[in-house]
Amino acid sequence: MVSELVHEAFAAQAARTPGRTALVCGADRLTYAELDARADARAAWLRDVAGAQAAGLGGVAGRLVGVRMERGVELVVALLAVLKAGAGYLVLDPAFPEERLRGMVADAGAAAVLCPDGLERPPGGAATRHDGVACVMFTSGSTGRPKGVAAPHRAITATVTGQEYAPFEATWPQCSPTSWDAFALELWGPLLSGGTCVLYPGPRPDPVVLARLVAEHGVSAMYLSGSLFNVIVDECPDALAGLRHLIVGGEALSPAHVRRALDRHPALRLRNGYGPVEGMIFMTTHPVAGVDGPVPIGTPLRGKRAHVLDARLRPVADGEVGELYAAGDGLALYYAGRPSLTAERFVADPFGAPGERMYRTGDLVRRGAGGVLEFVGRADEQVKVRGFRIEPAEVEAVLARHPGVARACVVVREDVPGDRRLVAYVVPRGGGVAESLRAQVGAVLPEFMVPSAFVEVESLPLTGTGKLDRAALPVPSYVAGGGGLPGSAVERVLCGLFAEVLRVDEVGVHDDFFAMGGDSLRVVRLLSRIQVELGVEVGVRTLFETPTVAAVAAHLGPAALGSPVASSAPATSPVLPGATAASGASAAFAPSSASPSLQVPLSAAQRRLWFLDQVDAGVAYTMPMLVRLRGPVNVPALRGALQDVVARHEPLRTIFTVHDGEPAQRVLPAGAATPGFTAVEVPAAELDERVAAAARHRFDLGAELPIHSVLFTTGPGEHALLLVMHHIATDGWSLPPFMRDLSLAYRARLDGVPAVWTPLPVRYAEYAARHRERVDAVAADELAYWRKALKGMPERLALPRSSRPAGEAAAGTVVRQIGAGAHARLVELGRRHGATLFMVLHAGLAVVLQRAGAGTDVPIGAPVAGRSGGAASGGSVDELVGFFVNLLVLRTDLSGDPAAGELVARVRETDLEAFSHQEVPFERVVHELNPVRYPGRQPLVDVVLALQNNLRSEVTLPGVEARVEVVRTGAARFELLVDVTDDYLPGGVPAGIVVTLEYRADAFERAVVEWLGDALVRVLEGMAAAPDTPVSRIAVPPPPRTAPAAAPPPAAGPELGANAELERRIAAVWAEVLGVARVERDDGFFALGGNSLSAVRVAARLAGQGLPATATHLFASPTVATLAATLAAASPLPQPATAPTTAPTTAPTTAPTTAPTTAPTTAPTTAPTTGPAITRLPRTPRSTHPR
Repeated sequence: MVSELVHEAFAAQAARTPGRTALVCGADRLTYAELDARADARAAWLRDVAGAQAAGLGGVAGRLVGVRMERGVELVVALLAVLKAGAGYLVLDPAFPEERLRGMVADAGAAAVLCPDGLERPPGGAATRHDGVACVMFTSGSTGRPKGVAAPHRAITATVTGQEYAPFEATWPQCSPTSWDAFALELWGPLLSGGTCVLYPGPRPDPVVLARLVAEHGVSAMYLSGSLFNVIVDECPDALAGLRHLIVGGEALSPAHVRRALDRHPALRLRNGYGPVEGMIFMTTHPVAGVDGPVPIGTPLRGKRAHVLDARLRPVADGEVGELYAAGDGLALYYAGRPSLTAERFVADPFGAPGERMYRTGDLVRRGAGGVLEFVGRADEQVKVRGFRIEPAEVEAVLARHPGVARACVVVREDVPGDRRLVAYVVPRGGGVAESLRAQVGAVLPEFMVPSAFVEVESLPLTGTGKLDRAALPVPSYVAGGGGLPGSAVERVLCGLFAEVLRVDEVGVHDDFFAMGGDSLRVVRLLSRIQVELGVEVGVRTLFETPTVAAVAAHLGPAALGSPVASSAPATSPVLPGATAASGASAAFAPSSASPSLQVPLSAAQRRLWFLDQVDAGVAYTMPMLVRLRGPVNVPALRGALQDVVARHEPLRTIFTVHDGEPAQRVLPAGAATPGFTAVEVPAAELDERVAAAARHRFDLGAELPIHSVLFTTGPGEHALLLVMHHIATDGWSLPPFMRDLSLAYRARLDGVPAVWTPLPVRYAEYAARHRERVDAVAADELAYWRKALKGMPERLALPRSSRPAGEAAAGTVVRQIGAGAHARLVELGRRHGATLFMVLHAGLAVVLQRAGAGTDVPIGAPVAGRSGGAASGGSVDELVGFFVNLLVLRTDLSGDPAAGELVARVRETDLEAFSHQEVPFERVVHELNPVRYPGRQPLVDVVLALQNNLRSEVTLPGVEARVEVVRTGAARFELLVDVTDDYLPGGVPAGIVVTLEYRADAFERAVVEWLGDALVRVLEGMAAAPDTPVSRIAVPPPPRTAPAAAPPPAAGPELGANAELERRIAAVWAEVLGVARVERDDGFFALGGNSLSAVRVAARLAGQGLPATATHLFASPTVATLAATLAAASPLPQPATAPTTAPTTAPTTAPTTAPTTAPTTAPTTAPTTGPAITRLPRTPRSTHPR
């Protein structure tokens, strides 16, 4: 039987396993026998010589000894020695302020303090006896003083021995703060059970160091606080790879993090642990296998009891909420030196034996099925912030000691969902005390108890009953502006950049980026500006998790100190809002004055568009915009202004050819690049028809500029300028700078002077070259992420599809609207969960697709601006006209019927991970995963969600009223595109959402898409109205019935020999292009390593032999046999060509190693019967990017 005394239990274990490793700290290792011997020697010293005589204590037995040492072998030896000497220990963390340490020693009545240099006698009063006490642990106190919890030996031994919730005989790391009760679990758990305790080498755990410690020492079991668990899952999930057992406690578990941890490490046995310090570490635990909502705190440990009682100490019925009382083994004895508080919290247990007590935890719980307890909240005002238990009154007591404070209160606010902060409100006696308060509190209390904000108020608001009115307290500065002045050059630059991107006058160092109107698009702009101005890179997740100037500056640390701005910024001159400090970084990437190279490789984004154009030079990837003009227009000035803009932006004067077997861009000299411009007069009644026809302009990218314009005049002062640009040269983000430059150039032409441009920081061609190098550098890591993220994803969503044959790419559109009220509630739903509006829309769309039959694993495509890495690729690309867009696959987990809020939290995690891995082009992801291709659809995604949240595209011509409108071409880029535009009133007040569903007519019937639009509105409104309700309960009618449309089966090969000669020739071309030794008739082109560009090359080679092959044929007929059958049916077998079989100069002849592999989106060879629609929106178009 294990002794109740900790040191006796250890001695017995040392006798059983003397040679086993007990303790590890860096290079130091002690066996059980060695640790026992060293502790015995130190205990003898304490008892006999140094303790009693030198310190004049009269012995330490029955007393309390403080131990003030850093984490290490000597600390453990000292603690064990104190117990062997018959005393109890009080761990004094050297990182705590001196005043707090002195107060702990005095309150506990410690007889001595053991330090590395010897034993110290505390000044002042006599030592208090603590018979039977193993240790005293201090936690936050409600009277303004921390309270010392005196735990007996049995509280420790009963918790870590004879239990089944954890294998303490294993190797455990000790990484919790030494002042926590969890320290006893991590230390005594393994040492009393024959395990090994590995001490963490440092004051605070770092996920990467912890991961190395786990791997190096074979750690198989571990305890983590909830906060540290979340950080590890987010930043270093492989730290859990070698674990078999993990206990997480200290605060409510995050279901999203639990799910991700178990998905990544399915063999991990995870437990949720709950217990106040007064109950010694854990009172209850709960095994976590699956997560459908909040994680229960479980059932009591062996020997411990849990009572759920009402205010009169009567048991409540199962399912009802009551206060939790802890009883049985493990209870503390008392609060050191606090008899009245002890009597208040430790009360007689009416359900136990005579004389037994129970502890009032102050936690509200309910008992569910099987006796499992679920945590509901706190009954008192004690709070947990970042895993630390805090009594605000203790912080208030420190504030009240300041001579300039008349009154003070401390509360926890969660103005940003998931971001709980301690905030102090003070009524100053004379004003201006906030800054000095931070220093005073920091000198007395630990860092975790220092408020994030100090708000000065004239008086503290009270309710009608005279109590503090917490709801009336003003929003602290960190979310309302004015959040503190910058204290360093880096902070001054960051404040200027935050203000510039948010378009506000000023930003304080504690102002929250998202609370001030930031969204994911502005995140991209801000990260780009930081990289240009400070020369350092900040990740997307970093800004989401630490969205203040102070936090970003702290994250950058010394990395930003050597930047040109940081080293040269004057100490008294912050960067003005709307402007940027001079930076050597920008100058380093100034555009070259030399003539551009005749042949420049394409960017990854351009490659994708070039391939799609090779497959079908249709209109799906053109961008028509109509600018309605009312007033006198100077046609020659407008024509010249367009030419000036084309001269400024090289992508608009670029043609696309093939050079040395590679697609290349050839930038024409500015003087030789004349964009197509036609001015015509048309009757007003014919305008829409003429615009529709002109909008379907098909570009020959190898022979003409990718911009075409027509000025229609319908009467005096009535004009409409149609601008048609190919996507290979522009994107939605490009429209605002294009329109601004057009306005500036027009005014200059009217004045007869040259346009004065702000220099562009980088040429697009330079960006393309440097971006390819950047992608190559990160490709391995990012592709590894995408392989894991998309593993096992459904090849195609099971949706009610059309039974029409593939090939008709004509588009249909369905438009739905969401009102301003629901829009505001959706924004608020996102804020509560730290999510953007795009993430909320993503969650809603996934629910709708599930209702349509897609299941619980729903991949959705999302275009991203692709400009976040622009600075690293040569300079900021914000003002460049060009194509940068990338496509991400966002996988949505709908298992377990989550509530709306929980689903938004899940989606947030998924989206942030994806946004953090957006550098690698979509084509390389496709090539890596090599999914099944189908003609007419993108690989990996069937449905794409886009939120149009770029800045407005405005044209300002002198004396002319201008309005920009979207023109739809009648061709679809995806099977289903859900295009969302959100509108806001001045001041950022939500004004409503317009949802446009664009679909391929050969993929969906209109009735199905109309149902999808209606269902999306219902689901989003339902999520906003009841975020805690499972999404399955949102009422949506069933989708229309359609004939099932399965994925096209692989085509059966013809009989052997039917097209033997044609098969031989095809196989020879494949072998040459793909670089393989042998190709069989049933081999698949993509299985052999083929991709989109090599498909174009094969088609060119076969065409050179007189065979009517296109790249599209390879997607529809991907084996040698089926391709031969397809080509044989198209035309008689031609004789071998006498000319060389090399590709013509207009087709590629070698496949690049990073070739895009986007499947073609075919367009009809004839125009659809209905012309393109002209949609007049209250808001002008903005670039596609998740917000």
